[in-house]
Amino acid sequence: MNSIVSVTVHSQGAPAPCIKLIRAFDPTLTVGELGANIKAGRPAFSFDLEYYDVVEDLNGIDRRKIFRRLLEELEAQGARLEMTLTRILTSGTSIEPFTLKDFDNYMDFSEEIRRQVELDCDREAEE
Repeated sequence: MNSIVSVTVHSQGAPAPCIKLIRAFDPTLTVGELGANIKAGRPAFSFDLEYYDVVEDLNGIDRRKIFRRLLEELEAQGARLEMTLTRILTSGTSIEPFTLKDFDNYMDFSEEIRRQVELDCDREAEE
């Protein structure tokens, strides 16, 4: 299953400060593409909630926390964010609205699962 959060950024004033923040998060996005998407009210960028990179994990980098911080920074710039969650399943695709609260709940749930898996592994190792 893929879970992709798409973010539409409605900036107050010039989009340059928002573009700078987004490019710091994802430098593969071009300035022109970001500017055009922001001005047209299209999703400017997206993030895969299932993203995992073992090297980042070993280095203590949590892309989900970085993504969350980006959203906060965009709002601090005065941007209004609209997010959708696209879930790609074998049975089809669903698209639904997504909020910062939904993201926070997802993060809390993921952290609880991670802790539970670690506890289970520790118990297995003791047996």
